[in-house]
Amino acid sequence: MKIKIISLALAFAMLLLCGCKDAKNTSASATETKGESSMESANLPEIKIDAQKTYQAMESFGGSGAWWAQDVGLWTKPGDKSGLPARERIAKLLYDKEEGIGLTNYRYNIGAGSKDSRNGKIDDPWRRAASFETAPGQYDWTKDEGAVWFLKKAVELGANEVVLFCNSPLERLTVNNKAHSEAKNTVNLLPENYGAFADYVLDVAEHFVSEGVPVKFISPINEPQWDWLGGQEGCHYSPEEVKNIYKVFLDELEKRSALSGVELSGPEGGEWKNDTLKYVISILRDERLSLHFSAIDNHSYWSNAEDKKTFKQWMDINFPNVKLRMSEWCEMVNGKDLTMDSALNLANEVIDDLTILDVVSWQCWILVSNYSYRDGLIYVDTSAKTVIPTKRLWSFGNFSKFIRPGYTRVEATLPARMENLKCCAFTGENGSKLVVVLSNAGEAREISLNLPDWTQNAKMSVYTTDAQRNLEQTYSGESDSTLDIPEQSVTTVVFSKD
Repeated sequence: MKIKIISLALAFAMLLLCGCKDAKNTSASATETKGESSMESANLPEIKIDAQKTYQAMESFGGSGAWWAQDVGLWTKPGDKSGLPARERIAKLLYDKEEGIGLTNYRYNIGAGSKDSRNGKIDDPWRRAASFETAPGQYDWTKDEGAVWFLKKAVELGANEVVLFCNSPLERLTVNNKAHSEAKNTVNLLPENYGAFADYVLDVAEHFVSEGVPVKFISPINEPQWDWLGGQEGCHYSPEEVKNIYKVFLDELEKRSALSGVELSGPEGGEWKNDTLKYVISILRDERLSLHFSAIDNHSYWSNAEDKKTFKQWMDINFPNVKLRMSEWCEMVNGKDLTMDSALNLANEVIDDLTILDVVSWQCWILVSNYSYRDGLIYVDTSAKTVIPTKRLWSFGNFSKFIRPGYTRVEATLPARMENLKCCAFTGENGSKLVVVLSNAGEAREISLNLPDWTQNAKMSVYTTDAQRNLEQTYSGESDSTLDIPEQSVTTVVFSKD
């Protein structure tokens, strides 16, 4: 009889504890004593945040306007139930910090003119890009109206880092008068045209700077190791040619006081392995260029964690003071996906690049897509001109909305037994904020956070992206060291002293 009474008492006590725990995790105003929290977290897997061990300072999150902005930037009718013009709705989703995900980087594509000439094997009109040039040294700045509208709108909403990039030189400067090559391992730009290429790109840069656009980087070369035989604008270069082109650009850049503070970036290799290192070496082991390049921009295609570790180790040994920027990635998988599957793949790629490569910027490939592909953060229907956000948009927002420019990455250590979970952490606002982002590709789980002492009296906010929620605030209240992470989710926890 005594045993039965004790069992009932224990069951009642456990029921009360469960009720308290559920209330804490579903109500913004619920609280729990620190003693209960400590007992509860003692047996949970622990993630340790060490704010004394610091890494890179973030500069930006963003993406490219290539292939879509020249069209979508002209869409002035409502594209969804918001009632906003489609282009305004897309701009806010991407760059507005309150209504969207608060991106701060925008990559504007300086086209080679294939849209105007219709030369070459580029069948998809979205993949042809306009040129401002009407004759050598003469420009029509009303061209590329849609893409320019979106560039300026992104800046208006908060993009303070603009990259001007080229996939190919101007068609009139290429060997075959096309924005792509026609034979493998063929360079489509002769040395005598390097100067004219630099003049055009820097003229465009000066024009945008004069209009208040915060141009920070100019990237004249994109994935030079590939052949680019058609389908889109592109140009192959050898490592030696890349070095020589950059030197011509640098000579011209240094003559233009209006572009003071603007840097060259690249070489925009397609992966963190194979020939990419040859291109990096061609720049960083050149006496002149090495003094200019404070960072290397590269793409994360076809690269796993081991590839990235190997590249980072080589950089740490040979060029420890050169920062890394990840300037282009999408999943490279056919088929549209609006679900958490591709959203988690994106989040895991971001965390790997932040924690393995210490990148200071992370930029998506096309931000908007009309393709049956896992690429854009937003899909559009070009016939109906409708806007369809993906889970990728919101999972990227778990990083970009809260890890702001200037935030510094700190150590976040996971226990070995935590499979399918990745994590990164950043501090900002003079140490008054701590942001922890967790990507959970597995089942729901409860964890304990080993946090800096100051967070005990901080405000805690939790934001969740999963199958049911899009960057939704799921908790706001007293700080706690325990956290429920939903299955198949990306979760951001923000601790604030204020």
